Amino acid sequence: MGLRGVWQERPFRLLWCGLTASVAADHIFPIAVVVSLLRDGHGGSAVGVVLAGRLVALVAFAVFGGVWADRLPRRAVMTASQCTLLLIVTVAALWPSSEPVVLGLAVFLAGGTEAFFRPAFQACLASVLPMRLHRAGIGLTSASWRIGAVTGSIAGALAVMLQSPRTALWLAAAGFAAGALLLRHVQEPAASHEDRLPVSAEIRQGVAEVSRRPWMATMISVTALHQTLIVAPAQVLLPVTTVSPYRSPLEGMYGLTLAALSLGGLVGALVATRLSPRRPGLVAMIALLPYGLVPLALMEPIVPGWVFTCYLLAGIGLEISAIEWIVGMLGTVRPDRQARVASLEWMAALSMSPFALALTVPLADLLGRTFLLAASAACALLPLLALLVPGLASFRSGCDGSSDRNGSASGPADPGSGSRTAPNRKDARPAN
Repeated sequence: MGLRGVWQERPFRLLWCGLTASVAADHIFPIAVVVSLLRDGHGGSAVGVVLAGRLVALVAFAVFGGVWADRLPRRAVMTASQCTLLLIVTVAALWPSSEPVVLGLAVFLAGGTEAFFRPAFQACLASVLPMRLHRAGIGLTSASWRIGAVTGSIAGALAVMLQSPRTALWLAAAGFAAGALLLRHVQEPAASHEDRLPVSAEIRQGVAEVSRRPWMATMISVTALHQTLIVAPAQVLLPVTTVSPYRSPLEGMYGLTLAALSLGGLVGALVATRLSPRRPGLVAMIALLPYGLVPLALMEPIVPGWVFTCYLLAGIGLEISAIEWIVGMLGTVRPDRQARVASLEWMAALSMSPFALALTVPLADLLGRTFLLAASAACALLPLLALLVPGLASFRSGCDGSSDRNGSASGPADPGSGSRTAPNRKDARPAN
């Protein structure tokens, strides 16, 4: 009933299709960049530094993206972001050579653009759906993300194998163009126009929402450590490790492995839409554990089937954990501050990843690749220790009000908060 009701909302359908096209393009783009670098003789360190540029930009602009997602029409922010990405990828495709500096700059600018798109999309999603459909909408959005990721990974792998990285870049440009055309037709609820505080004050409000909830601060910290110690090293060592068993370095293995991760995320999103756990934090922490299999799968000798299986299981768990976090955050944070809290979580989760990406290959050379992968796998047990923090298992602390099972706060936003509302729909809630 929830999934059917969500799909009957035309704004949601446009958001879903626009996101799918955008994510597909977003996954084609790095495949083209990585293959271009390796074909031109650049090593794993160059790949790590270039990929780190996206994360540096996300960290640098994440909080500002959240603030401006509360200030400007979300449809305009999303459409402008897609048009900017279209311009970036088009310039990269037309550039005569695959220089690391040029590709690194393109990746950095794309990451900065994404920092504005993400909070705007999440806030717009919350505004076009009534409260009772939030969990189903979040689950279907995650499914859209994974469908786009699978499609983009496979399309990118085929493009670089059968044609060239430049062809893959043009495919990415087409995806961003489609996303812009779809998202510009999304109709948002009417927005209230009230005076806003200075940007710095609004950032502090978002920080205060996190700091007064120990479970939320812990969840964000665990996500940051997980991203830094497990996900980032695997992101670099996957293409580097899978070069030798294949005639064409990583071109098939890399894209297909990312497709397996995204397919797992799709399965996890569908599973999460059916869940309504009493202890969502416990579910979120346990769901992070399968990613510890990924470093083990990247140890020599490489067995493609084992690598695919581990990435599939990791994707399932990662998506379930992410959805439980989003639903829990929406159920406890004031609607007019949710975009900023989401941006803070992205910033914290990605803050150390650029260093991890850049240092993975040097550390593997210094300590040995097997030792580094084993240590990374052991770090997957950190979520179990986090469960000792009071309130984490239930995503609830003393300062939080009650919430329903759909993850929606039962209390209204504070008067004068400047939140966006849908006055013509009694069951609609503020956008963030």
